[in-house]
Amino acid sequence: MEISIVMYAKILTANIKLKEKIKKIISYFRRYRGAQKAWHKRHERVLNRNKDYRKRCDRKIELEHKKLWSSFHPKFDLSTLRIAANISGKADPRIVPEEIFVADIEPNLTDLSVSLLSHKSFYNRWYPVGNFPADLLHIIDGHWYDSNFNRLEFKQFLDNAAQISYPVAVKPNSSSYGGNGIYFAKDVDELKSYCHNKDNCIIQEKVEQHPFFASFHPSSLNTIRVYLYRSVKDHRLHILSMDLTVGRSGLNVNNETAGGIYSGITDEGYLVGYAVDKYGTRYERHPDTGETFDKAIPDIEGLKSFSLAVGEKILPITVIGLDLFYDKAGQWRMMEINTQSHSIRSAQYFGKPFFGEFTDEVIAYCQKNHWTLR
Repeated sequence: MEISIVMYAKILTANIKLKEKIKKIISYFRRYRGAQKAWHKRHERVLNRNKDYRKRCDRKIELEHKKLWSSFHPKFDLSTLRIAANISGKADPRIVPEEIFVADIEPNLTDLSVSLLSHKSFYNRWYPVGNFPADLLHIIDGHWYDSNFNRLEFKQFLDNAAQISYPVAVKPNSSSYGGNGIYFAKDVDELKSYCHNKDNCIIQEKVEQHPFFASFHPSSLNTIRVYLYRSVKDHRLHILSMDLTVGRSGLNVNNETAGGIYSGITDEGYLVGYAVDKYGTRYERHPDTGETFDKAIPDIEGLKSFSLAVGEKILPITVIGLDLFYDKAGQWRMMEINTQSHSIRSAQYFGKPFFGEFTDEVIAYCQKNHWTLR
């Protein structure tokens, strides 16, 4: 069992009480060990499905990679770098090792106290009308509300439900990831049956996407994930990466756990030429529709400016994941805000280090302000 002498030494010499030091050491050990085990298991699944991804990178690149990230762990798994390089054909030492991101980077850049910012029931309260799909009804902690948060009895809730247009989307309004729990009700009876024992969910309009995005897979709403970074130096907001996620096999969701695949988007707005699934397998064309992943995303500048405008309202979070869609009228709209548990491989499987030009400042910040030293 590997232990990072570097981080444990820092904890032991930190200006905190001995009791706190012991707690931090135990907490850090559990977090790093858990991340190490989880990512070893996942990497093995990727490598077992794609034998060629075991190929090592150029020795100089791997040495630079080790030097850059060994300030957290002297010996860490090189699988993140090797898999990303073998998928994309690009080897960059700044690729962030997955277990280091989980144990040493993300906890320093995420403030869990602002998790309400990702509560779907409040999106249309905090952001301009039209940015998100329209809210129709809410269930919050077992209580029923209309679209304006007027409290309802269950019979009133059903009366309201009978007046809305179907189909509708029903989603968990908090603590949901990867499209889990999304349901489409065709009529009021389906909605009643589905919501009867639900304590927290939101009922929204089912939106229609632009034909460009429907061409990849028409039965799912195909979205773009934009990652934003608020610089720890000057607090300015920057776009780190963009990728298109599309559904597969006729399913009505596009998340990767349901078989969805995603393709990186260049800064100029073009898909990178291939997509990958959850385990890194490459697709030059969509396996169902045959669409290629080399097209230009419509209104890329509009996408960027809209993303930054929304991101500016999300304070004080450093890393923000936005899920957007392009509606049938040609307008960018927001589907979801992600404030934690980020998927850095959405950039790195396309040869782009997650933090890009900001890698050095992120490393320096996390070394100085590591969560175990607070």
